[in-house]
Amino acid sequence: MPRSPTRGAWRTPLAAVLAAWFLAACAVPGPRGPAPEAPDGTDMPEAEPLVVEPEEEPRREEPATPPAALALADRAETARADGELDRAAQQLERALRIAPRDAALWHRMAAVRLEQGRHQQAERMAQRSLQLDGDGDRALALENWRVIAAAREARGDDAGAAAARVEIRRLESGLV
Repeated sequence: MPRSPTRGAWRTPLAAVLAAWFLAACAVPGPRGPAPEAPDGTDMPEAEPLVVEPEEEPRREEPATPPAALALADRAETARADGELDRAAQQLERALRIAPRDAALWHRMAAVRLEQGRHQQAERMAQRSLQLDGDGDRALALENWRVIAAAREARGDDAGAAAARVEIRRLESGLV
């Protein structure tokens, strides 16, 4: 079967263009010429090397808590004040699904769990709040350590409660 004269004709120019582009990209510049001279015929001083200071890594701003999560947290606080701890916990669980990185929400949940007598959960949630508190909110950290101390004490972990009270005193004294 005879070949069409145009069949495959585009391959050769394309290959040539790609080869030229590749070679140009890999080209190494030639040697530099002599250093420039000053107008009076003397050698010009070498330019100082450009020192580039490393940029500070931009601090990631945590997004503000969405209004829906705040509304749920307010409803939870109302339920908690009314003694409806299960309803408060449900509202806070929903809020945490919306804003899982909100340290204040985790603290609120830890406080509800403490009131419910779920001491181990209360401690874990307070510790999670401490981990997420990137701003170093001393008041929030203090409240979290108080929940941790109470939870440990309720479980009979006297040494753990004593360690938590040391953290509380450290935060109260301002030696952070």
